[in-house]
Amino acid sequence: MFNHSYMVCRCEEVSFESLKAAINEGAGTVQELKMATRAGMGICQGRICRTALECLFSNHKKGILEHPSMLTIHQPTRPVSLSQIVAREIQR
Repeated sequence: MFNHSYMVCRCEEVSFESLKAAINEGAGTVQELKMATRAGMGICQGRICRTALECLFSNHKKGILEHPSMLTIHQPTRPVSLSQIVAREIQR
């Protein structure tokens, strides 16, 4: 199916092998996979790998797809420098 070194989550560099190991160690839901491996926690917040996480392991653990996904997608944020914050406060 997949090469074990296949990168499922590019942002956090989580491989198929890492996800499979997390399942073998007891991760039984997509959320547990996320917490165990950081897959879906990168800059894209799972927009790229979420579907793969939800579908890839449905054959390994029956409970993964029986429940709705608990993965949350967060809007990306933009870093703000301290000088910008201070300048804004001084203007007030």
